[in-house]
Amino acid sequence: MDTIHILKQVNIFDGLSPEELNSIASICDSRNFKANELIFAEKSEGKEIYIVTKGQVRIELGIKGKTDYATVHRVGKGEIFGELVLLNHGTRSGAARSETECETITIDGDTLLGLFEKNVRIGYVVAMNLASLLATRLRKTNLQLIACFLWE
Repeated sequence: MDTIHILKQVNIFDGLSPEELNSIASICDSRNFKANELIFAEKSEGKEIYIVTKGQVRIELGIKGKTDYATVHRVGKGEIFGELVLLNHGTRSGAARSETECETITIDGDTLLGLFEKNVRIGYVVAMNLASLLATRLRKTNLQLIACFLWE
């Protein structure tokens, strides 16, 4: 797997130089998951971020009073999930489960934050891109909520 090639596809790393991407690649690991395997549980402690390199991952939320989960987002090749650990060390806001057989790149959040401290430009670029990604997701969620209320 060419980690640099994959990192170039991930929107939070847009604008980084090849040398900066190489710095991030040096702290990446890979993990494989079988279909329907729990990657992390809702409300669990976690410090890794994940980039899908093959397959698809569901982000699920528990439904109060039920044993089921609602799929709120799907993540495919070149997309990131678990990124909120870069902002705080709270618990996971949802569960992540492999929908198909999956391969991922994992990055330890604390190690990545340490890299940001050593290279402020990497930290700044990633933080701005992360803010943009989260704003886009928030807008999408707001529109979905409005649509739900309008159809009731």
